[in-house]
Amino acid sequence: MLCPGGDIIRPACILLIENDEALRARIATTLERAGFEVTAASDALEGLKRLYESHADLVIMAQELPMVDGEEPCLRIRQASCLPASYLPIIVLGNDEEGAAEMLELGADAYITKPPSLSELVARVHSLLRRKLRYDSPRGNPRSEIRHRLNSGDDGSNDLTRTEFCLASCLVLNKGKLLSYRQLIDEVWGGKPVSIDNLHLYIRRLRQKLANISIFRLRGVGYCFSGDGGPAPDNYL
Repeated sequence: MLCPGGDIIRPACILLIENDEALRARIATTLERAGFEVTAASDALEGLKRLYESHADLVIMAQELPMVDGEEPCLRIRQASCLPASYLPIIVLGNDEEGAAEMLELGADAYITKPPSLSELVARVHSLLRRKLRYDSPRGNPRSEIRHRLNSGDDGSNDLTRTEFCLASCLVLNKGKLLSYRQLIDEVWGGKPVSIDNLHLYIRRLRQKLANISIFRLRGVGYCFSGDGGPAPDNYL
C-alpha cells in the first residue's frame, strides 16, 4: 500500500471472501499477479476473523454468503470496519444487477456481476485503493476537514451513514469545485443506477446533519461545497 507521500510501505492486502473454491482461486491468483497480498476465506464468519487478523485494505466478497448473527454479511463487515479516520472499500460479487442497489445501501462500494471480468475487477481494486488513500490521508481526511470548517467541535459527522459520509467526503475534498450530478453518483455509488432524486435526498440529509457547512446547488448541473458558511453565489441555491 502507498502512503500519502507516495512511498511504498507494503503491498495492499485484499481480503477475498468467496464460497466458490474455483472462482476464489482464480481471483486470488489474478490479484497476486497484480502485486497484491491476498488473504482468503470461504464464508463470512471466517472472513470476519481474517478481517481482524490481516488489517485488510479492501474486501471482495460474494453476495450469496449466509447471514451472520441474523445480519447481511456485507453490513456486518462494514460495521466491523467502521473506524473514525479509516475507510475500507468493499466490492460485492453477485449473480445479477438486481441486487446492486441493495448491496450499495448495505455498505458496498462497488457491485460486479459473476463471472467477473478479472481485468475489470483489478481495475476497480486500483480505483478504490486510490480513493482510500485520499480518505485516509491526514491532510485529506474528510472528517477532519469538516470539523476544521466549523466553529463547533460537534458537527454531526459522527451521525452520518456510510453513504452520507462518502458524499460529504467527495464534496469536501473538491472544495470550491462544481461537481455534476453524474460525477457525484459515479464517485459515491460507483456509477450504479442511482437517480438524481436520490442524490438530492442525500444532500438534504447532509444539510440537516451538517447545518454549519455550505453545500450549494446549481440547478440542473450539480453541487459545490464552499466551506465558508456564506450566502449562495449567483445562480446557486
